[in-house]
Amino acid sequence: MQQESVIENSLIEQLIHGKSQWTLREDLKNEDDLWSNFFKILTQHNLNVLKDVPLTDNEKAVIKSKIIQPTFYKSAEWLAGANGEVRVQIQRDNTKLGIADLLVLNNNEIAGGNSTYEVVHQIQFHKRREIDRNRRFDVTLLINGLPMIHIELKNRAHSTKEAFNQIQKYIDEQMFNGIFSTIQMFVVSNGTYTQYIAAGQQLREKFLTNWVDENNKPVQNYLDFAKDVLSIPAAHHMVADYIVLDSVQHNIIVLRPYQIHAIQAIERASVGLLDGKEVAPYSGFVWHTTGSGKTLTSYKVAHNLLKIPSIEKTVFLIDRTDLDNQTSQAFETYAQNDSIDVESTENSYVLARKLTSADKKVIVTTRQKMQALFKRIKEDQEQKRLYRKLKNIKLAFIVDECHRAVSPDQKNEIDAFFAKDPLWYGFTGTPIFAENAREAKGRNARTTEQQYGKCLHKYTIKDAIRDKAVLGFQVEETRNYAQDSEDESDADARNKEYLSTSHMRAVVKRILSDSYRKLGIYNKERRGYSYDAIFTTSSIKQAQRYYRLFRDIVNGNDKEIKIPKRIKQIMPDFPKIAITYSIGENGDGDEANQNEMKQSLEDYNKMFGTNYTMAELGSYNANVNDRLARKKKEFQPRSQQLDIVIVVDRLLTGFDAPSLSTLFIDRPPMPYKDLIQAFSRTNRIFDKDKRYGQIVTYQYPEKYKESINAALMLYTEGSNSTVLAPTWHESIVKFENAEKKIVKYRDGKGLPITEAPIEQQKQFLKEYQDFDKTLGAVKTYNEFKDSDLEDKYGLDTMFIEDLHATYEVVKENIKSASGDNGDGEDANDVYDPDYELENAGSQEINYAYIVQLIQAYIPSDDEDDSKRTKTEIKEIDDYIDNLGKNNKALAKIMNNLWFQIKMDPEKFRNKQVNELLQTMIDDAREDLIKKFAAENGLDIDDLKFVIRHYDPDADNRQQAGINSLLSFKVFSDFRKTHPDMNMLSWKKKVRAGLQDFYLNQISPLDNRD
Repeated sequence: MQQESVIENSLIEQLIHGKSQWTLREDLKNEDDLWSNFFKILTQHNLNVLKDVPLTDNEKAVIKSKIIQPTFYKSAEWLAGANGEVRVQIQRDNTKLGIADLLVLNNNEIAGGNSTYEVVHQIQFHKRREIDRNRRFDVTLLINGLPMIHIELKNRAHSTKEAFNQIQKYIDEQMFNGIFSTIQMFVVSNGTYTQYIAAGQQLREKFLTNWVDENNKPVQNYLDFAKDVLSIPAAHHMVADYIVLDSVQHNIIVLRPYQIHAIQAIERASVGLLDGKEVAPYSGFVWHTTGSGKTLTSYKVAHNLLKIPSIEKTVFLIDRTDLDNQTSQAFETYAQNDSIDVESTENSYVLARKLTSADKKVIVTTRQKMQALFKRIKEDQEQKRLYRKLKNIKLAFIVDECHRAVSPDQKNEIDAFFAKDPLWYGFTGTPIFAENAREAKGRNARTTEQQYGKCLHKYTIKDAIRDKAVLGFQVEETRNYAQDSEDESDADARNKEYLSTSHMRAVVKRILSDSYRKLGIYNKERRGYSYDAIFTTSSIKQAQRYYRLFRDIVNGNDKEIKIPKRIKQIMPDFPKIAITYSIGENGDGDEANQNEMKQSLEDYNKMFGTNYTMAELGSYNANVNDRLARKKKEFQPRSQQLDIVIVVDRLLTGFDAPSLSTLFIDRPPMPYKDLIQAFSRTNRIFDKDKRYGQIVTYQYPEKYKESINAALMLYTEGSNSTVLAPTWHESIVKFENAEKKIVKYRDGKGLPITEAPIEQQKQFLKEYQDFDKTLGAVKTYNEFKDSDLEDKYGLDTMFIEDLHATYEVVKENIKSASGDNGDGEDANDVYDPDYELENAGSQEINYAYIVQLIQAYIPSDDEDDSKRTKTEIKEIDDYIDNLGKNNKALAKIMNNLWFQIKMDPEKFRNKQVNELLQTMIDDAREDLIKKFAAENGLDIDDLKFVIRHYDPDADNRQQAGINSLLSFKVFSDFRKTHPDMNMLSWKKKVRAGLQDFYLNQISPLDNRD
């Protein structure tokens, strides 16, 4: 098996191979070397600005202070620069020299100009804290002397997850401080498998991304990945052109490969490159499945098209109703550190002047405002000069959700106005094909290709599920509770039944019952939160009737339907319900409709302390969006969350909420593209417990089954097997097969599995993993009851706990047998070495979730301060108390920090909770070690070595470093103050005490699963 060092050297050879690629700098070995190299490059690139007067040590210190940032996101904000240039200004020590404006990085000179590309490896780091170790980084890529991409490697006996965990450990140890705070992207690889992820203080494994080529074929080998992604100019483009900053969540986003390929395809089309040949610039559309980040992709396209000289302006065109959803909000979020001009309120003439101005900016406007502009300016005799100028500009239109925003008629009207044909680039997750074409209407386009041009890039839902970019769907088509016949052909009879009170009450009762599993309430006490849902109906009137039914149940006014006890025990305030529809849907002339909406607004205001009126429906809708999406910090505490939002059509397209798990549908089947759009509200990646987007239909079960199958066949290009979750029957069969294999370990006959040959132990791991995985799967179905495990299969709690304990011992046995070089592991092993158990949580509440809630309490310069309610504060208090039931040591430290923050939040402004906690944990660990060392007369450094390498499953006498720790010299010094103690008793006492000390005091501080 290849050594890690061989993989590292091969990677470096690939990086430096070829003309104008990376330069290997073997002479740079530590942080001081990196800083010296940076200042040398900075000086060379700014000789004229520095006027041949070298930078002084004090000036270098000032520059360092401006480069070093507390978080990767803050570094990314600085690196965004202005007009592609990253600069730093300093006042020269010699005041006669004035202020020096130094160019650090020029992203307009990729693979040219003054850009300098270097690769370093095995950089040495001194530990930041006493308890930590000195470190060496694997491979880092520098642009103009600044670290931009860090690569962590393992050999093939280890997984990329180990490399991922190693990076997170370095982050927690604050190793990526100093000059390494400028890192924008991490890469992990074991040679065979390679992934990348944006830099962040708390990395989430869910966002590790696999590279694919233009045809969506996976690229996993590290050398192939290096050719495609890490070569020059590709790597510089990754950190300069394919990064977006989320100013709401303060995250760096590195685009996924299909997004990058789509951007490149549109760039080729806009300059007239087709199959390597020069042609006239052409339009087209991008088919990227819903949920794969089309808005983000289209944002970057709009931005990057500004660089093409022939295009004077790029216009991101949306429908007026989209101003009521997240599209314009998303653009503002991404544009905060960019050159995007979001136009959403000015009149048509302001829009005309923006379109004809000399500056290069993207304009976001509505299709309605564009049409109004044409009409007004053509009729205005005083604006002839502006009219002529406007008609002759060359525009590129970017259209997200391109069928909803612009119809064929509307596109024809816009095209006819301009003397120079605009370029059009449409984005859709559900193209219109010949199979579902529009009705014929003269010369109007009937399909997406007819309207926009050829498909420039394609990424279907099948591709996205394979790449774990989105989830599949678990669909339940339930029958009408009120109908006597299964015949669905009599639509009038069926529709009458579906609008009946008996049907609607049965649906409400079923939704409340289904929510226990669909919304993840059954697992809330371990995870810390539940999911939310959308409930769509066929009309506003029906939506309002459903809202009244839910309200009566919540208020205890319904004598028959009650909220299930098992839900109330976990979430006493469930369900929190709202109703929303667009202002256009609201029907201004319907007085009864208005009165219903007033009542729901009053309920909402009372529930969340808001003050919305009928004149502020747009603001109310936006608040419902944010509250349901839970992306903003103020909507993450339970007291600020919604559970179910009732809609007609609103939120069924273009709405992004990763915490949304379920779509309840009580309406007839929708057209194919609308069906997939609606389904796709539920299938965003969120956490490991959210396995599928959950869909439950309450009308026309057979018609829905046919429509769903047909729609998925169309939008997966004929293969929907990977998109739909297994049925309950299929899942329970898999579970029962796995259960039969695992119960054989209960009888106790023969040699215990923990002492069996290693190959048998590996087989046990595989069988237990299958059992755990299938058990987790069946728990997501409503048919599963918690009591089934014991009642049907005889699997009592004690056996399951014993089985889990056995699994952990066997896993350690195999790990020990493999040794440090991984020889005991084989690529063909049947079990998964990186498998994470789904049904064995060591803590009731998710540690990361508590950290997230506390972080929301800390004021920040980047957002308005908001007061936290007593309910929200109590929520955090309760979570910490719950954590303390299983981990008192960690809960005590967390509670201490939380108390200080509550007393004086301003003292912690802009601080990161995870870093504050890590420092307190390190200090607590240091104090415990010093105390144990003092009590037993031990050398602190020797004790720290033993603690770092302690193996709780190994014999006390076989621990690494134990002999040095318990040497005769150490005992001789101890005996001076303890003359009655003999050496044998002292060793025995220390060994026994050491085990208890590690398991009950040290280990809990690191247990944050």
